[in-house]
Amino acid sequence: MRNRTLILGVTALAVAVTGMAAPSFAARDKMTPEQRAERMIKRLDTNSDSKVSLNEFQARMTTNFKTFDTNGDGQISADEMKAKRQAFRDARKAWHEAKGKERDAALAQLKEARPAMVPGMRPKAFKRVDTDGNGSLSAAEVASASEKMFKRRDKNGDGVIDAADFSKKV
Repeated sequence: MRNRTLILGVTALAVAVTGMAAPSFAARDKMTPEQRAERMIKRLDTNSDSKVSLNEFQARMTTNFKTFDTNGDGQISADEMKAKRQAFRDARKAWHEAKGKERDAALAQLKEARPAMVPGMRPKAFKRVDTDGNGSLSAAEVASASEKMFKRRDKNGDGVIDAADFSKKV
């Protein structure tokens, strides 16, 4: 009888402890839409007014375009896009497999390999952004697609992306 009570008590304690721990891990991993919006605005807002203008958005797209255009010809080919995505996958895998002090170096490499946002990153989107059908994206095609992307995100149509564009009341 004592063994049974002991086992039951230990089992109840284990369930209680894991029940308290699981929500804290889940809450730490998943950001709310508001947190993601705040993070995006902070990353793109160059003049610190808590708003992202079309000029700020397109300036970031121009910078991102250059990171994908590895051969510097003013075009992003499908192969350049694919190579950037594969480099990120490889860096992510190396980070997951790293142990100890190697993990910090692998994380730095992962952050460096992380592809920046640019219209046409996915194969279907690439074809849609490639309006002239030549198999590569020009700076003008990316600028045009980024303007459309900006207008979609500017839900209230005030010409800037801010916290109001991410509220459910818009």
